[in-house]
Amino acid sequence: MSRQIWLACLAVGLAGCTGCGKSAGNQDKDTAPTAPEKVPLPKDTGPGQVKGGVVGGGPASDDARFHLHADEGTMTIDKAEGKAGTELAANIKVAPATGLHLATDFPIKITLEPPSGVKLSKTELTAGGRDKTQGDAATLSEQLLAFSVKATADKAGAYEIKGTFKFGVCDKESCHPKRQPITITVAAN
Repeated sequence: MSRQIWLACLAVGLAGCTGCGKSAGNQDKDTAPTAPEKVPLPKDTGPGQVKGGVVGGGPASDDARFHLHADEGTMTIDKAEGKAGTELAANIKVAPATGLHLATDFPIKITLEPPSGVKLSKTELTAGGRDKTQGDAATLSEQLLAFSVKATADKAGAYEIKGTFKFGVCDKESCHPKRQPITITVAAN
């Protein structure tokens, strides 16, 4: 495994990932560091468009290399629709591409920032980690990761909840941390 990938794994807590290659005792045996990998940046897309297999779009992140790309899997984000003043749910699902799996031992976290007029049952949802705990996930497996975000809009209208979804996608040799910006649409009537 290249030094760059190992450092990226370490930076986001994937050092203990079972698919991250070398054991702690063998990590210092890498030779000279390799040149940084050049990753093409995806074109900007707006809400509702598909970006790297992501439905829902959202703002550009600080580093597109950590976004989920189409060859790594798909993410879907449902719209929360219903009556104002009642709790509405939006489902978020991640499925890895063929030959890959989700890192259930990675500390998975969704951090949300509700707009004015919207209350969330939780602004932070977690799962996974060393003990592979179910946590707030509706489904936690190597083939599907699903969360249900619950929101209540004070009055009728359309709202956008912005957030960040952190998880990991692995192949047979290494794990790749993801930090995906997300947008959840709430339509209250």
